[in-house]
Amino acid sequence: MTIIPVKRKSKSGNVYYNLVDEKRVDGKVVQKYVGYLGKSLKSKNVIEPEEIVKYVSRLLDKGINQEEINDILKKIGIDYDAWPITKIVFENDLKLKKVFLKLK
Repeated sequence: MTIIPVKRKSKSGNVYYNLVDEKRVDGKVVQKYVGYLGKSLKSKNVIEPEEIVKYVSRLLDKGINQEEINDILKKIGIDYDAWPITKIVFENDLKLKKVFLKLK
């Protein structure tokens, strides 16, 4: 069992990424949809809750500016390509047993 990101194009030509569980069954590769990543691979990052807890209150501050967000994300080692960031979403995926930080 391997969980990998998979690129998909819509009819309108937009690119989207999904997480797919890929494994071999009877000599054939079988893919099972696991979750949606977004329009960019860097828009959703796996995080370790212990490492980000001290920064959560700063990220949830309504008056935070782009430079402060950038500083926090660099400190916790998250690379992203969304600019400006308009949404910060914490997601606990119970199926994957992972916590994600999603930036839009």
